[in-house]
Amino acid sequence: MNYRNYILMLLLMMAASVSAQKLRVVDKAGQPVPYASIISENGDFIGTTDLEGTLADLKGADIVSITHVAYQPKKVKVGQGGVVALDDADFDLPELTVTKKPLTYVQTYYRILYVDDDPETPICYYRTGFLNNSYDNKTLKTSSDEEHLSACNTGIFKTMLNTVLGKYIKRLAGLSTEKVENRLKKQYKAIGLKITPNGPGKQLITDKYGTVGMVTDKQGERRYTFEAHKLKNHLIQTIGTDKKKAKAEKRDEEKKNRKDQDFIVYSIDDEGNYSPEDYVMSQSATSYDSGKSGYHVNIFLQVFTTDRAYVTKAELKQKKKENKIKMTYRNLLDFERSHHIPALSEAFQKRINEVIKAK
Repeated sequence: MNYRNYILMLLLMMAASVSAQKLRVVDKAGQPVPYASIISENGDFIGTTDLEGTLADLKGADIVSITHVAYQPKKVKVGQGGVVALDDADFDLPELTVTKKPLTYVQTYYRILYVDDDPETPICYYRTGFLNNSYDNKTLKTSSDEEHLSACNTGIFKTMLNTVLGKYIKRLAGLSTEKVENRLKKQYKAIGLKITPNGPGKQLITDKYGTVGMVTDKQGERRYTFEAHKLKNHLIQTIGTDKKKAKAEKRDEEKKNRKDQDFIVYSIDDEGNYSPEDYVMSQSATSYDSGKSGYHVNIFLQVFTTDRAYVTKAELKQKKKENKIKMTYRNLLDFERSHHIPALSEAFQKRINEVIKAK
């Protein structure tokens, strides 16, 4: 082999090595962890694992932090990729004593992070807060009130995002009275959504276009994982008007490689049943390449149940009073630690700290 061919072969091998920088995230049993967020140490790369727990390209990142709503965060040196196992979060959900009372109280705590990978001017928006949800066991209706703290690196973005995301957050962070599988089947009936067994403790979520998610039962929990953006697009493709399809195509052109990924967890009994008060946690993750700015955008909304009880109207009022805290950043971090809420990755936390200080 002559010198020129040798150099060419080395370059090809190096290129193949870089392109194969793939990371797979699993739990301690070796099962995939979908929708884990992966951020490089310097914060200039953010990615999310797919349904198989895989991120196809780390874009040259060497040290990354891995965060998932149901697992302990982990910082690792990945080199050219590999497999990383996460530990389950020690999530301390309060026990619920069954009593005949008219209302069910569920307090949910949420945090939302909006960030892009522009190292010069990242749009970093952070918001965290509580929803006190009450569920009328007779009328099956819910109501909630919210208090929150928010910060952004510019006041304009903070105002805009508080306005745009406010209703979205309340809807996703509030208590749902309808079971996840029923909601999905009803919403996506037109595209033939099905949830079918696929081995012990696992079901696949499919529509007429293919697999869009899965349901897994694990240690008394039921976990729903599905690609919401695919479902929405499949629905538009099937029953949307030409105008609606054109609008969706334009939106996807402006937000290339769009992904909307939902992960929801409920506690289940021995028969696999659950009620609204058995809600444990959820994460909604949105990511896309902005056609306008050229940067990659990530939005993470994580929600956790932190208190629940069967109550009367008077007890509901007292519960809200007892759970009210002064909305400061330090108090909220202390609350997260005391309620075993998994920490965000170091890189994410660093960005939030910078934004909070700049308030």
